[in-house]
Amino acid sequence: MLTAILISLLCSLSQPEVRRDSHQLSALEQDSLTVYVFLLDECLISQYFTPELTRLYDTYQEKHVGFIGYFPNAISSPERITDFGREYHLSFPLEGDYDKTWVEKFNITVTPEVAVWDHRSDRLIYRGRIDDSYVRVGKRKLHPQHHDLEDMIESWIDGRVPEQLTETQAIGCFINFDQHKE
Repeated sequence: MLTAILISLLCSLSQPEVRRDSHQLSALEQDSLTVYVFLLDECLISQYFTPELTRLYDTYQEKHVGFIGYFPNAISSPERITDFGREYHLSFPLEGDYDKTWVEKFNITVTPEVAVWDHRSDRLIYRGRIDDSYVRVGKRKLHPQHHDLEDMIESWIDGRVPEQLTETQAIGCFINFDQHKE
């Protein structure tokens, strides 16, 4: 029994990692959900949501739900992104999106904002806020009443996927779109 477990573990370690944005998805990834999180390291609202993002990642990573964080502003250098992940205990991958490829693909306008991609149907099913903690920049509720991202993940796990894109208004820091036009 122990030998079988060790062989299985060794085989899994030798498997190449397939990026979720690849067109050659494995069977497991075709039955998955990816949460794209757009952040800015110096944005207080992005910082505020890191414990919730960590909780959601920890809760759903074993349920075919992946997370990746993108930093679309050039001010978020690779070193600052690494420091942000370390300081705020984010375990999911974090990358720059300086050319705004992902921001434009999902029509993201502020940080933090999320886009949820369903690999089963190969389409975007949610774009917007993480929850309704912020009413506007500088005005936060003590207790959020709507947990939009978690509700969408739970619906997907239960097989209840909206037929059309669900959107909510994200409140956050602006993305500098002039940076990638140079």
